Amino acid sequence: MIECGKVIKIKRNNAVISFDRKSACDQCHMCAVSKSGKTVEVTLPNVLNAEIGDTVEVTMGSKYVLTAALIVYVIPLILVAGAVFLGTIWSDTVAIILTFVALAIGFAIAIILDKFVIRKKKGFVPEMTRMVLKAGDEEKLKEIEAKYAENAEKASENGEAPADDADLAEK
Repeated sequence: MIECGKVIKIKRNNAVISFDRKSACDQCHMCAVSKSGKTVEVTLPNVLNAEIGDTVEVTMGSKYVLTAALIVYVIPLILVAGAVFLGTIWSDTVAIILTFVALAIGFAIAIILDKFVIRKKKGFVPEMTRMVLKAGDEEKLKEIEAKYAENAEKASENGEAPADDADLAEK
């Protein structure tokens, strides 16, 4: 997963990056949703020495997003299903109590795995990979947008797919 976002704050050696909220944000929960709900924010090490207003590319492997989602959702679900099954052997009340206990244990396991295992492994944590646009380079952005529009027009005339934004930004 690759997203471009704008640096909105600098905190020590970290940058807070804001992205437009996408539908995938509902499932992932790696970033903090802003108060308006229209953007998401993530704090990352500022390895590119970005400044406020810069646009940067942030990358996170798709397989890691899926693995993290499985850990967060599947472990509690399996524990709850097991609790319901075991609880029905005794009574409905026991099943309800066991279900809540299993859900709490499942979330505790997911939180522990997240804090001490997942966030330590490379690829599970988003990282800044490329400076897309320095603050104040709006003219460069207009050039890139013009190239993209021109490329898209040529591609549609030829029946091809247009080049992606990263290819145009490098030209």
